[in-house]
Amino acid sequence: MPAAAQPPQTQQDLHAALRTRMIQSGEYSRIMDALRAKLDESGWEDQVRDAAREKARSQDPPNLHSLVKDLEPTALNMIPQEARAEVEAMVRAFVEKSVE
Repeated sequence: MPAAAQPPQTQQDLHAALRTRMIQSGEYSRIMDALRAKLDESGWEDQVRDAAREKARSQDPPNLHSLVKDLEPTALNMIPQEARAEVEAMVRAFVEKSVE
């Protein structure tokens, strides 16, 4: 079947293909390292750890699966906007370079 006649990929397929390409090129590791550095600078890990402790104290008995499920949205919202913007710019640059 010619490429033009193939059905469009789903967003999930595109994300998987992009992630694979990023991993193979080494770009994924570089972006993750930059993100970790930004999160370390901001104290994000300590903030998430404190929130997890508070949440775990309120659980009887503490449950890791439930804790992670409850804490994930909070942890994601705690990521500094500067870190988000930097990672988005790095991914966007990779995609633009890959599409050329």
